[in-house]
Amino acid sequence: MIRSLGPADLNAFIALRRQSFATDPLSWDYDPGHEVSAEEWLPKILETDGQFVLGYFLTEGRQKPELAGVIGLTRYEKLKRRHRALVWGVYVSPAARGQQAARQLLTETIRRARAMEGLERIILTVSHHASAARALYTAAGFVEFGREPGASRNEGVGMDEIYMLLEL
Repeated sequence: MIRSLGPADLNAFIALRRQSFATDPLSWDYDPGHEVSAEEWLPKILETDGQFVLGYFLTEGRQKPELAGVIGLTRYEKLKRRHRALVWGVYVSPAARGQQAARQLLTETIRRARAMEGLERIILTVSHHASAARALYTAAGFVEFGREPGASRNEGVGMDEIYMLLEL
């Protein structure tokens, strides 16, 4: 099940963000032990006409749906940049991998983005270590337009940040 996140999902969102920093340290700027605060993240998950965060929930065999994947989209606010939006925070927990969760989240994000009046493109960045994510973005029509070698380092391992865009 996929739906927009709201205030009631904040604790599950924060727990999933913490998990992502630990399970995939070469995909994030945050260290595995980074503290994620409610004050920092609540405004970022609230849906507005220019932003949303979608969640992928596992439901089978559970009394309560479990947040197992997320994707965010934020439209640039400045008038000269409002034709662009940024996809951020894409993560699927190991428990939901192999279930097409990321593909479903990305597909729904693109569908919603196309419905935003005047939005012409989506951009994102991805670690060169995240080969499955890069393949997903490429299959969805994103193209690489730049790369910053060694943009981030984790325990001495460098991460190239790849910039990709999708023309809507």
